[in-house]
Amino acid sequence: MSYRPFSHVAAELFAHNDDVMKAATNAELETSQQYDNAPLRPSSSLQVTSQLTTFTCGHVIPSKNVIMSYLSSGPTSHKLDFRHTSRSSNDMIDELGRALVNLCNVVPFGFVVFLPSYNYESLIFQRWRSTGMLAQINKKKPIHREPKSSRDLDTALARYSTEASSSKTGALLFSVMGGKMSEGINFANDMARAVFVVGLPYPDMTDPILLEKMQSLDREYTRTGTGITGQSYYRSLCMRAVNQSIGRAIRHANDYASIILADYRYTSDSKIWRGLPAWLRSEVPDQSSSTFDRVFKDVRSFFSDK
Repeated sequence: MSYRPFSHVAAELFAHNDDVMKAATNAELETSQQYDNAPLRPSSSLQVTSQLTTFTCGHVIPSKNVIMSYLSSGPTSHKLDFRHTSRSSNDMIDELGRALVNLCNVVPFGFVVFLPSYNYESLIFQRWRSTGMLAQINKKKPIHREPKSSRDLDTALARYSTEASSSKTGALLFSVMGGKMSEGINFANDMARAVFVVGLPYPDMTDPILLEKMQSLDREYTRTGTGITGQSYYRSLCMRAVNQSIGRAIRHANDYASIILADYRYTSDSKIWRGLPAWLRSEVPDQSSSTFDRVFKDVRSFFSDK
């Protein structure tokens, strides 16, 4: 795993073993502080208890081959807030479109955009068609979309791969976090020179199974004082989907890619930031480095050196 949620894993495997839960919670706190204040070691293992040993390794890719940017505002300085209550507004969708149009000018070859849900993907395409934004984006890079049916996946991937790699103009692929293309798909080399993550894909809070799981964790946490709360579990599910999407682009030691996380919460909420892969989050993010102008210049400079 890219991130080390010791207590999260322990909660799944040893929910009723208080000794393991306490040791795992302490181990996660200790290593979280370590990684916030020191470079990531190549690898490390920790005997948490006789029943649980953790192992973490760094990434084979050199730091010069990847750049991760936090994007808190768009080209017109509109705050990027992709929470459920605000992400469907026309202003937010339009600002997202403007950001992608501009970034297509500096990202070569394949450019993969991960959205929080299929419904949101449909919504933004509907809006962009009505405003002409979709045509603007398509002029920069031909647009491809994750298919609704799994049986169409191989054909869609082959079509995108060919167009993404055939010229520096490349192609643009819209996918969904937690969907068919966010896990197990290899976007190596020119298939994904940039990954653009839109928002945070929190699971549906109305799901009765999820609610029962969260309530069970809360009861156990209240009883023992160890483990994780339901809210921590909920956040871990979200960050797992984000990390899986990020990992699609970095597939071998000589690969290179730009990772762009679009949402103000990536810089404003430390719990979200700490849920990202330790080998990527080398610096504490700040608002001054997450404006569109700054991110655009950083990404352009990154690719000009390649």
